[in-house]
Parts: sequence; structure tokens; C-alpha cells
Amino acid sequence: MSNKASTLESAQEAIARLRANRRQANDVAIEASNHHPSPEVKESHAKQAPLPQRASKHSGRVSTVERRQAIEGVTQRLLRGELTQGQALKTLRIEVLGLTQDEYANLVKVSRKTLSDVENDRGSYKTDILDRLFKPFGLRVGIVPISSRIK
Repeated sequence: MSNKASTLESAQEAIARLRANRRQANDVAIEASNHHPSPEVKESHAKQAPLPQRASKHSGRVSTVERRQAIEGVTQRLLRGELTQGQALKTLRIEVLGLTQDEYANLVKVSRKTLSDVENDRGSYKTDILDRLFKPFGLRVGIVPISSRIK
């Protein structure tokens, strides 16, 4: 099998998995709306450890609402300077999509090395590459004020 066919297959597999995740998340959301957990269950969920920072085929399912909240939270942390651009991309890739670097690189059509370099804040990449990397999250690179006093 050629490399191009393998890449296309991998991207198609990732898209199929994302669609399956979305269907499952919708089913879970419908079920959850019909069930109200007890205070004990809510408390036990609050004490759980944060999600691991490594994507795998077994990453948890995320609802559309949770995706939007994660994107908004990461965007706010990025704007406040709490995250670098690379850290933000890695967090979004893992928490929102649950994809490995290989899967995500195939999806956005960049090399895995380029993705790794951006996520680790190495190198200087053109805006078109960065826009391509952030596009699946509805984001693009732009100019923001360095001080909150600028309006």
C-alpha cells in the first residue's frame, strides 16, 4: 500500500472515530439529561484526578458542550499568558479531539515533526501553518493586545 493511501486511510479512520465519538456523546448526553445523580455521586466525580496528558485510542468521550468549554478555557488561559501557543494546541488536541500526534498531523496535513515542534514551542512557523493547526478548533492566529488597558 502506498504512503499516500495509508495517510488517507488514517485520516478517514480518525474522522470515522470522531463521528462515532460524537454519536456516543449525544447518546450519553440524552441519557444524562434523564438522570440526575445524587450529591454523593457528584462529589465523587469532583474528586477524580484530571485527565491524562497523553492521547490514546481509549481517550474519554467528550460532548459538544464540553468541547466548547474546553476550547474557551484553553483560549482564555492562552490570552492570560498561562499557556504557550504550543501548550494550548497540545491541550486542545488531547482534551477536545483525543487524537495522537500522528492522527492529528494527518488530519491537518502537516508532518508529525512539525506538529511536535509547534506543541513543544520549537521553531518559528508561518501563520498559514499555525492557522491550519488551530482550524479544527475554530481558532486562528491573530494579534492581541499585550496589556488589558488597550481597548
